[in-house]
Amino acid sequence: MTTPYDDSVRKEWKERKDKIEGYYREIGKLGTVDNEKISSISVVKSGDKLVVQLDDGDGILYEIIEDLVNPLKMIKTLSQGEIDKFTNLTK
Repeated sequence: MTTPYDDSVRKEWKERKDKIEGYYREIGKLGTVDNEKISSISVVKSGDKLVVQLDDGDGILYEIIEDLVNPLKMIKTLSQGEIDKFTNLTK
């Protein structure tokens, strides 16, 4: 004998499915963050360095590695002064 079908389970699953689909729709909007244009795109190779500057001015130095799951290896956190030094290296 089977248990009767519970509509609350179906409703909960539909809500979870809608959230997941919405998340992937947002990911699919390449080039947008909160519907705003991105400031730049860089094409990089394994071994290149990436500096991510946070809103507070500090940042994080990453190295690009050949790992398809996690291609960023965090090297260290950076102060505003250190970010300025990296900026001067690339001009």
